[in-house]
Formats: sequence, C-alpha cells, structure tokens
Amino acid sequence: MEMESQPRTLGPANDQVSAPIWAGLTEKQERFAHLVADGLNFSAAYREVYDASGMSQPSVWREAHRLSRKEKVAMRIAELVAARQEEERLQAHMRAYRVTAHLEKMMTSGASETTRLRAAELLGKTVGLFVEKPPAKDDDRSLAELEAELAERMAKLKLVGAVKGCRED
Repeated sequence: MEMESQPRTLGPANDQVSAPIWAGLTEKQERFAHLVADGLNFSAAYREVYDASGMSQPSVWREAHRLSRKEKVAMRIAELVAARQEEERLQAHMRAYRVTAHLEKMMTSGASETTRLRAAELLGKTVGLFVEKPPAKDDDRSLAELEAELAERMAKLKLVGAVKGCRED
C-alpha cells in the first residue's frame, strides 16, 4: 500500500488535529494509537474510536487487545510514546536552561545583595556545589580483626541455616 503524501484529518473527535496516516494504518487505527499514547487504556480507546455499543465488556477487551497487538498499530503506539517522551525531555531541558539563565541574570544584576547572593546559591545547587557528602569511614581494623568478624558472621549464618533446616522437617 502506498503512503499518502497529504495528511488526513482524523475528525472532530481529535479536536481538528491533522496527522498523516502512518504506514498503512486506517484512520481508526491511527486514532486508537493516539488515544493509547495519550494515556487511555486499550478498552477506553477502542470504545472511543469504534462502535462498541452492542459489545460485551469481554468482547471489547478482546478486540482492543487484538488491535493493540497488530504489528503496525503496536509500532505506531511505541513511536508516539517515544516522541512524547522525547518532547517532554526537551521541554525539561529548555525549562532548566531558562531558569539557569534567569538566575545568572539575577546574580549579576539583581536589585539587592541578598537577591544576588540567593541567585548564586541556587546556581551553585544546580551544578552540585553544595551536595553534602557523608564523611569517609576510617577503618583502622587489622586484617586479623576483619577475619574474626567475618568468621563470626559466617557462624551466625550457619546457625540461622541450621535453625531453618530444623523447621522444615
């Protein structure tokens, strides 16, 4: 089947959004994929797109599942979800960039010393300057002390294993 070069409208249920029919999907399959990618479960998306008024709930579940398992539909859902995740990731990066740029501006040209200091502090936190690290443990025990502790722990484990073994009898 030849892919269409012009997008087709999916209808009023899609709020007048036009989208190309992807890889030979029908308009209904495309709409179903969009609804699932938007967060609807398979059954709800199926009911939204197809006339399921005369169908029992198990029939709707079965048909929705069957539709979601079609290779082209499943690939389209995966593609839409991946695109949404990428868009969210890019939006998060842009938000972080704008916040950082605003803090830098406030740090250099803030109205008061307090404002400039607070902006510098927040900028420092964004790059991890103020992460508290737990103090390093100094383990001054000798090799003999470590071996004794290990032997003690192993003996406790054997004792616990023996107790569990007795309970199973």
